[in-house]
Amino acid sequence: MKDTTIAGADREVRAHDETYKRHAVELSLRGDRTIKQMAEELGVSTWVLYRWRKVYGPAVKGLGPAPQTMEEKDAEIRRLRSELVRMREREIVLKKSLGILSETPESGMPGSRR
Repeated sequence: MKDTTIAGADREVRAHDETYKRHAVELSLRGDRTIKQMAEELGVSTWVLYRWRKVYGPAVKGLGPAPQTMEEKDAEIRRLRSELVRMREREIVLKKSLGILSETPESGMPGSRR
């Protein structure tokens, strides 16, 4: 860990490198300890750890950590492409059903007045 101490007026601020921050975020995402406990163990405030999580954590909650190896990345791309195909098919079905539901009833239908 590379860290630099910056002298302030009333306090001491520690500047951590990106590797340290990413590792801290990874540890905090495991869920075996609270953010407060993790921050105390790392010697940073909870808001700093939350900020690091926002910057270095996964973009979408619930997906877990980003893939690290090329095989994991390829598998993620395949999964996302298949999900995109399903979403496009769902969009087509919804557009068609909206078109059917918004059509005016035919003149021969009961209850229609044309």
